[in-house]
Amino acid sequence: MLGLQVIASAPLHGGELPDIVDQELADLIRSGLTPAQACVLAVASCPGVTDVLIAASSAPHRSQAADAVAQPPLTVAKLREITGVLTSS
Repeated sequence: MLGLQVIASAPLHGGELPDIVDQELADLIRSGLTPAQACVLAVASCPGVTDVLIAASSAPHRSQAADAVAQPPLTVAKLREITGVLTSS
């Protein structure tokens, strides 16, 4: 390993992603998460990503995002399943 870190910035794409991720897709990503949390978890789970920069408009939103990042990462198979759903929509 080269000791490189990959930091994902703007995991919600400026707040746009939660507007297009419905609860059904969020539940596919991980049951019990909000659409915003599901998006953050998906980004944090991408192979090679070591950290996620989180900016939130409120303390509760920051806490929810931190909770999502603390979840066990999604498997590559799950990420492929999510990508398949998105490309077929």
